[in-house]
Amino acid sequence: MKNFTLILLGILAVSSVNAQMLKLEDAIALALSNNHNVIIIKQQNEAKKQEIHLGAVGFLPTLDASAGGNYSGSNTDLEFATDAFPDIKNQEAAQSNQSAKVTATYMIFNGGARVRSYAKLKSSGTLSELQTKISLESTMIQVVNGYYEVIRVGNQLDFMKNSLEISRDRLNRVKTNNAYGNAGKIDVLNAQVDFNNDSSNFINAELILKKAKNELNFLLGRTIATEFDAAGELTLPVINELSEYMKKAKENNTSIIMSNIQLDMAELEKKINKSGFLPTLSSSLDYGYQASANDVGIIQKSGSIGTTAALSLKWNLFDGLKKQKALEKAKIMVEVSNIEQQQTLLKIEKEVQNYYDAIKVNIDLLSLEKAKLGVGKMNLTRSKELFDNGSINNVQFRQAQLNLIQIENNINNYRYSIKIYEYQLLRMTNELVK
Repeated sequence: MKNFTLILLGILAVSSVNAQMLKLEDAIALALSNNHNVIIIKQQNEAKKQEIHLGAVGFLPTLDASAGGNYSGSNTDLEFATDAFPDIKNQEAAQSNQSAKVTATYMIFNGGARVRSYAKLKSSGTLSELQTKISLESTMIQVVNGYYEVIRVGNQLDFMKNSLEISRDRLNRVKTNNAYGNAGKIDVLNAQVDFNNDSSNFINAELILKKAKNELNFLLGRTIATEFDAAGELTLPVINELSEYMKKAKENNTSIIMSNIQLDMAELEKKINKSGFLPTLSSSLDYGYQASANDVGIIQKSGSIGTTAALSLKWNLFDGLKKQKALEKAKIMVEVSNIEQQQTLLKIEKEVQNYYDAIKVNIDLLSLEKAKLGVGKMNLTRSKELFDNGSINNVQFRQAQLNLIQIENNINNYRYSIKIYEYQLLRMTNELVK
């Protein structure tokens, strides 16, 4: 028993060193700044933004510069059709060509595909923002769960500590009674077993609390061994009518907003494919220099510099049914998006119903347990008195002790379950991340 006491004192001493008070809002702020998944998803969203610009879909002209040159040497024979020029036999000659130009090209019209492609590209950016928000919501829910788990387990630890004190007092009293012949050896052994069990439970609860704190520190993106205490104050929610939550969720839930955007993008893809059946009109403008030199021939040097403009119209009349099949696929994907939207709405309705029901049931159960708490405390107090005067035995006293612990744990579990369900309901109605 001495070893048990030393272990418990050691645990309590370690857990009380350098512990800072951590509030839920501070934990959430830390997670949104330091959590590695949050940082990654934010960076991915920033990378996605770099893809959204006018040039990505051809709204801006392209400008290219090119230059080239070649040189060749050879022995040349030339025989002219007129006697005005003498024939050339085995003449060593060199030829060279140089060119340089700047070319600007611009698609004037491509059936409206460019406009719709840009609209789809902007929608993909909005979709990325919403996916980032969903990740933030998920992280916040994890932090809320982790934070309240620390408090819940900490409260259980306090209950076990109180129970341990009761078991210690009972063991000491039984030992004293045994010394004076008022209690048998079996009573001492029973009290010792119960004290040892409570001691083991306390140590295990301390380990569970440490793991819960480690998990929360991980979510906060800070050193795992950082010691802290969580503020235990909480206010139970006031629950409105179910219809109010359903309405908000179906209008504002992030997932339904995403499904609306995905449906719009599917419609845009269908229109983009329809644009492929129309002609395209493009233009180009060159400004360049070209020169050549030849040691043999009438014209030994030539050069030009100037501008060339071109306008071209292209209309693909048949491409092996590629455009037709792409359009048919786009139409199918519109139907798929419609079905996915219906599924999303149904899933939202299900989750809102589940969280709402869970809050209501847990509030009712909490009320029942609170009503039992006073009775449980009175029962333990009375049982202690009866046990001290020998009116009840070890088993009866132990049962009263366990009953109170069970009631306290139930109250503890229901209270924090309600808070977690409340945050889930806020997530469903898009009120968690502003």
